[in-house]
Amino acid sequence: MELLTRDKVRQDLIELLKDAREDWDHSITVTDETGIFNDLGFESIDAVGLSSSLEAHFDQSLPFPEFMTKVKEQNLKDITVGHLLDFLMANLRQSAERAAA
Repeated sequence: MELLTRDKVRQDLIELLKDAREDWDHSITVTDETGIFNDLGFESIDAVGLSSSLEAHFDQSLPFPEFMTKVKEQNLKDITVGHLLDFLMANLRQSAERAAA
């Protein structure tokens, strides 16, 4: 299994974000501070599709409902690429640790 470094997961996430939007604006530079709703123009249905794409890409179930609940509890104005990356790294790491045990 390929080692999933933060940079590799970020690269994969950005590609999946691009794939999720047919009208992707290629002039946007995506950073960890980029908001998926305000900056990238995602709508809630796009986020649902992204969650499915991420699960398929990483070949595992991810707790998106819990993630979205935390976002609401924290009163965040947007979900940034960094938030998604932190979520993915925590959950992919847990999965890798379970598989190694």
